[in-house]
Amino acid sequence: MWRWLMLGVATVAAATLLAACGGGDNGGPPSGGPPSDGTIAFFSDRDANFEIYVMKGDGSGQVRLTDNPGRDYWPIWSPDGSKIGFTSERDGNREIYLMNADGSEQTNLTNGPAWEYWSAWSPDGSKIAFVSEGDGNAEIYVMNADGSDQANLTNDPGSDRAPAWSPDGSKITFTSERDGNAEIYVMNADGSDQTNLTNNSAWEYWSAWSPDGSKIVFVRRDDATNDEVYVMNADGSDLANLTNNPAIDTSPAWSFDGSKIAFSSERDGNAEIYLMNADGSGPTNLTNNPASDSAPSWSPSQSSSTAPAQAGRS
Repeated sequence: MWRWLMLGVATVAAATLLAACGGGDNGGPPSGGPPSDGTIAFFSDRDANFEIYVMKGDGSGQVRLTDNPGRDYWPIWSPDGSKIGFTSERDGNREIYLMNADGSEQTNLTNGPAWEYWSAWSPDGSKIAFVSEGDGNAEIYVMNADGSDQANLTNDPGSDRAPAWSPDGSKITFTSERDGNAEIYVMNADGSDQTNLTNNSAWEYWSAWSPDGSKIVFVRRDDATNDEVYVMNADGSDLANLTNNPAIDTSPAWSFDGSKIAFSSERDGNAEIYLMNADGSGPTNLTNNPASDSAPSWSPSQSSSTAPAQAGRS
């Protein structure tokens, strides 16, 4: 399993340390609706298990939404901000789950024997792309938002993971190992015209489209020790390093207005959620917690996301 795929997920030993340190919720639930800089979902092991959390865009009001012995991670907001999709191991294998934005009504969408994980909503909210290993290797699948009509889009012997929809819903980027190393690919939403955008010897993974569809952020690993957040044009041109730091920087996510990028960084010794301007300037630590905090996901807009009424629902 890739190191990047499991960033934060495999650090179970940190949970024991965190329990001793008294890690937990920070600041109480967000109130009065989301602020102008949005709401961020992420996952953390600060309560001795990987759970889904939310916080305001400035890092305040950190609240746990899930509370289950199985690990929950990789949250993603629905386009209208009313729901959050996530991956859970609570049923003994990885499945795609869905819950309301306040943590209520947690429901298994995939409910199969194979590993299914890493969900991504279509912009119109009707479809969810995800990864399934039901055909013997990791493939990009799509299903209706209620879990019905699951279909394989990639159908390739190389591992395909980490789907992300373009803002207009016409394309999906994903990470593929079909060329012997991880590359960012793009395809039409029906799976046709699968094209390598990065096409070099470095490992590239975890793509996310800018809200206007003109750019894609992703992670590039040029050597065995360092991962950086890069940006490129949607056609794969003009690659630029945004983080330029010796520590691992990964899991980038655009703010709903495109002005900022949240990401996970280990530059303080453990995985933390950071925020930077879209040009890479002004990196700021939002979580500041001894636990592992990873995989930020922005709410779609200031007005559409719903602040949680209470934490720790299951």
